[in-house]
Amino acid sequence: MIKSSDKTTFKDKTNYLWKGFRIVQRMVPSLLPATIAGAILKSFNPFITIYLTARIIDELLGARSLSRLAFLIGFALILNLAVFLAQKGMEHIKDMGDYQLYYLGKIEMDQLILSTDYENVEKPDFHLKKQKIDEACQMHRRGIWQLPRLTDRFLTSLCTVVFSMAFAFHAFIPSSSNSSHSFIASPWLSLLLLGMVILSSTYSVWSNTRFSKWVFKRMDRVMPINRIFSFYANLLDDHKFGKDVRIYQQRELISQSYYRFMLSSQELFEHDMAKMQSRFFGISAAISSLISGLVYLFIGMKALVGLISIGSVVQYVGAISQFTTGFSELITSATEIWQNIDYVELYFNFLETPNPKYKGSLPVEKRSDNEYEIEFRNVSFKYPGSEIYALKNLSLKLRIGDHFAVVGRNGSGKTTFIKLLTRLYDPQEGEILLNDINIQKYDYQEYLHLFSVVFQDFQLFAFSVGQNVATDVHYDKERAMECLDKAGVGDRVRDMSKGLDTPLYKIDDDGVEISGGEEQKIAIARALYKNAPFVVLDEPTAALDPVAEFEVYSKFQEIAGDKTAIYISHRLSSCRFCDNILVFNQGVLIQSGSHNELIQDEDGQYYALWNAQAQYYKENSEKARVLGSN
Repeated sequence: MIKSSDKTTFKDKTNYLWKGFRIVQRMVPSLLPATIAGAILKSFNPFITIYLTARIIDELLGARSLSRLAFLIGFALILNLAVFLAQKGMEHIKDMGDYQLYYLGKIEMDQLILSTDYENVEKPDFHLKKQKIDEACQMHRRGIWQLPRLTDRFLTSLCTVVFSMAFAFHAFIPSSSNSSHSFIASPWLSLLLLGMVILSSTYSVWSNTRFSKWVFKRMDRVMPINRIFSFYANLLDDHKFGKDVRIYQQRELISQSYYRFMLSSQELFEHDMAKMQSRFFGISAAISSLISGLVYLFIGMKALVGLISIGSVVQYVGAISQFTTGFSELITSATEIWQNIDYVELYFNFLETPNPKYKGSLPVEKRSDNEYEIEFRNVSFKYPGSEIYALKNLSLKLRIGDHFAVVGRNGSGKTTFIKLLTRLYDPQEGEILLNDINIQKYDYQEYLHLFSVVFQDFQLFAFSVGQNVATDVHYDKERAMECLDKAGVGDRVRDMSKGLDTPLYKIDDDGVEISGGEEQKIAIARALYKNAPFVVLDEPTAALDPVAEFEVYSKFQEIAGDKTAIYISHRLSSCRFCDNILVFNQGVLIQSGSHNELIQDEDGQYYALWNAQAQYYKENSEKARVLGSN
């Protein structure tokens, strides 16, 4: 569960607020100036009508000068039009700025996800924090996205209060005339009314503060429900589920389950939200209505006894009403700004997620002969939050130019071995050496350049085929096609409508859907294009049949040449050609050697795994022979 820190001081909150304003200004420089100008214009606009209407009424009840009436009406129209046009211009700039801020603020988080250490990406707390930021943004535009709107509200209400005080000031000045109406003219009635206005606004602030805190805490309960909602949304939208839905007639099951979920969550939140809103805002609305009635009564009594003119009634009532609304809104918006800092803090805490990995500065020696040697020396590793070793006391050397196979049951530590090799994680015990130097001392990005990896859960993107292979916008097309040919998918790409420039997946009309086997071959072509001295295939051929997988591995064996290559596969027959086979079990390297060596050890796990798979193929082969003879 993610909560804002109760220990955040006033100074810390103020710093986060200014950091929020600075990042908004950096992302969209025109947004805050337009917000400030628009707030001033918006707050001033009602007072044009209030003041000039009062003067027009006084003129109609007084001298009735046509020239002065024409001047007042014309001036009111021109000034209202000018302010209206200027305000609309600022609103247009604001709307465009809010649109830009929404995406730029999201991109800022996405850039962090792309650049932060992989260890962070696999932490649940990291994702929960981002989810809370996303949901706060989508539901209420909280965080940095709400700062311009709250600034607009705060400045508009502040200017409204200032203007209303200036326009209503004379209504509260005690009058020395009409002593028979001394109570109405006395300062005590004015002070009493002002006190009631302030108390009403204070209660509104208190109600809004408590409600904002409740909403922030409520986000932790909303997130699990939103995750379920996202699951159903993806289930209903993704065409890949269409075959199973129809074959197994799951439409009714999904629809009923989705309906029950929506009904239960809707009843829960509608009841809670309505209950909390009525509790916090019902009394506030009643008090505000009462105060407004007293304002009208106060001004009406002054006009009735002749203390103010009829035109001034319009001015003072309008100004005091604006003050009542503006003052309450001022405190409320200030409170909301203060509450919103919790979300701004959450945003910056996410952006400032520390990278646990030590980044060295030593450059990796560039060698044309690829003379690199990596050694695991007593390496042990546990995943964060786990007490079980994923790898335990691993010691081995990856000899230059050798081709290794890594085998073992699920969960034996094969993929963890690759993650440590490529520094996606660092070991808690022992060390990994490159040419006798701890890999943590090398520049991280330079070290990563040593590896071409096709992971078990590799990803291609909705870019062109060529960009997927080269991982760059600008690339060598001949080289990319050569790599695709070596991976066995070149002809398929040539048959596409735009060749290398054809986008993968149906994100537009030119996109193509490809099979799982074709995806894997393009991923292998990507590894070839990088041309790194270490090549790793981490079960990337799961979608291929055993014969096709063996052909890919055999061909890749030729392509790898003098590179150091590591193959991970559950199908042991695909790894027979390797110089050395490493057998893992429960995080421990229990056997190593060539296929011919390991198969001689009848008590070893490799022998058991090999014969279990060989028996399966023998049985299938025998069945096929019998069926064929019949």
